[in-house]
Amino acid sequence: MLFMVIWEFVDTSEAGEQQSLATFGRWQPPEGTDFQAFYGFADNSGGFAIIEADTAAALARATAPFVPWLRFSAKPILPVEESAAIAGEGIAFRAAGADQA
Repeated sequence: MLFMVIWEFVDTSEAGEQQSLATFGRWQPPEGTDFQAFYGFADNSGGFAIIEADTAAALARATAPFVPWLRFSAKPILPVEESAAIAGEGIAFRAAGADQA
């Protein structure tokens, strides 16, 4: 499953930045994850990654080392063609219900 994971820095102290960078320097993506995109925001407030994860546990393992310094949010994502087709299915379902009312 694909996820967009956004992080924001919550500890912006000098010591916090040093610790988070040192942790990142020795960190490796865990088994069961494939980082397809990995970007930092130009304003240094955080960043985002597109991650394919086999399980929720694999995704949790990817973020767990950084919890003291970063706040994460993860959203499952779909290719736009697939999400648009699903939106069309939803419209068709609602329209069929309106015909019965």
